[in-house]
Amino acid sequence: MLEKGLLGSPAIAASGNLDWFSRSELWRTHRSVIRGRPKKFKYREPLILCGHGAYVRVDHGSLLIRNGFTHYPQTRDEFRLFPGDANLPDRIVMLDISGAISFDALSWLSDQKITLVQLDWRGEVSFVGNSSGYCAKREIAEAQLAFRRNSRALVFSRTLVEQKISNSILTLKNVFPKTENRELAISRLHNWISKIRKSNKSLSTSALLGFEGGAAAAYFRGWHGVPLNWTGLKKKPIPDNWLEIGPRNMAWRKGGENARHPINAMLNYGYGMLISQLRAQVIATGLDPSIGITHGNSKNRLPLVYDLMEPLRPVVDCGVLSFALSHTFSPGDFTINRVGACRINPQLAKIVAKQTSDFPVSGVVNDFLKLLR
Repeated sequence: MLEKGLLGSPAIAASGNLDWFSRSELWRTHRSVIRGRPKKFKYREPLILCGHGAYVRVDHGSLLIRNGFTHYPQTRDEFRLFPGDANLPDRIVMLDISGAISFDALSWLSDQKITLVQLDWRGEVSFVGNSSGYCAKREIAEAQLAFRRNSRALVFSRTLVEQKISNSILTLKNVFPKTENRELAISRLHNWISKIRKSNKSLSTSALLGFEGGAAAAYFRGWHGVPLNWTGLKKKPIPDNWLEIGPRNMAWRKGGENARHPINAMLNYGYGMLISQLRAQVIATGLDPSIGITHGNSKNRLPLVYDLMEPLRPVVDCGVLSFALSHTFSPGDFTINRVGACRINPQLAKIVAKQTSDFPVSGVVNDFLKLLR
């Protein structure tokens, strides 16, 4: 909600930036800095930056961070981090950002064991930097290769798929009201779990992936037709299919990697946050992210990350969907580019990233490490 009287301000109206100001309805309610005072971090939470003209540099031994600009009018957010502070963020996540970072700042982040993550506007991970140096331990990598050729790999994959389906059921129950469509989806997911459990030990990887695909189709059908809350549609129209949650499908025309629905665009950011966090955990433990279990092709450089993230995808869904269904969006929160892709405005992307910034990734990584011993 906008503060009373601000929208009708003569200065803003005269400036010709009324439209930009209107787009900031959601943004203004999620300010992360108290004016006049530095932000106080909760222990080891991520710091999320976005916008244009941001920079990160070392100043008198501390790390000086100035956030980017995302809308008008706006006061630039500034953060100062001191070495050794127990409240340092565990990650600095840069969303669809432009600006500069110094080499001294990169060294400072490495010394403080702070991971630097960059996501592009699609929510895809562009860069991850941390103190581990991407150096897998030789003995662990060899154990991964041996495990991949062992029958235990398929057993572990079955466990991951079963956990994913179970978490999908929890997401449907926790996010959506009880309807015939939701109950049908939950029933079908229980059936897929039963099929996996009843299958014999000779179940092939391709058959398991077929089970996973069937369960995913049933899960996403449980989302269909749930309405989203919008305001300001008389001033700016949106596509009809944005009025409700549609299918989770991005394979269309050219550029199949682009989302064309707000929910899919937000989910991409959530998955990007999950990938970055899991990738850092995998590398920090000495695992080789390029040695997967079931995932793996010439285009996928991190097959192990994509294997281990599967049970956590419904956790991302739960965070994004809960946020989306509890908020009212305006058309200015999203834009459509020339190829028809849906793009989230930077401040909204920042909020979505905060909703999906912490996952229990250590559990699934440690479970995998135990199997390698």
